[in-house]
Amino acid sequence: MRIYELIFIVKPDLPEEEVDQAVAMVEEAITSGGGTIDKVDRWGKKRMAYKVQKYPDGIYTLIQYSVDGNQDLPKEIERRMRVADPIIKFMTVRIDEELKRLAKLKAIRDKRNANKPQSQAPERPAEPAKPAAPAAPAQPVPEAPAPAAEAAAPAEGEKASE
Repeated sequence: MRIYELIFIVKPDLPEEEVDQAVAMVEEAITSGGGTIDKVDRWGKKRMAYKVQKYPDGIYTLIQYSVDGNQDLPKEIERRMRVADPIIKFMTVRIDEELKRLAKLKAIRDKRNANKPQSQAPERPAEPAKPAAPAAPAQPVPEAPAPAAEAAAPAEGEKASE
C-alpha cells in the first residue's frame, strides 16, 4: 500500500461553498479511483512566499490518502487539479517510504537500547538539612593589583623574542 500527501491551494477570493466544492471534488476523485482518505486537514488562509497567479495568499488544504492497487491514481488526481479553476497550486508527495525508513531506524534504535546494559547508579542517602545560618553582612572583595607595564614590555637593551 502506498501513502500520499496532497496539499493544494485554492484562490483566496472564493466563497466558502466553492472552497468546500473544490475539496469535495478532490475527495471524490480519490475515493472513485480506489483510494482511501486517511486525513483531511484544512489550514485556512495563509500568506504565500511569492505570488501565484497574481494572488499573494491562498486557502491551504492537506489530504493524506492511501492507494492499494491503482498506481495511476495520483496522476489522475493531478490531471483533474490542473484543469480545476479554483485550485491555483498543488503538490503530491509519497510518504510511505519515509514512514518505512523511520520505522526501521526506530527498530534499530530499540534493539541497540535493549542490548545495552542498564546501569543503575547506587542511590546516595539524602544529606541531612543544615540549619540556616544568620546572614552575614556582605564584605567587599579586594581587587587584585593590575600587572605592571614594565613587566610586559622588554627592557631597552633586549630584543623581543619571536
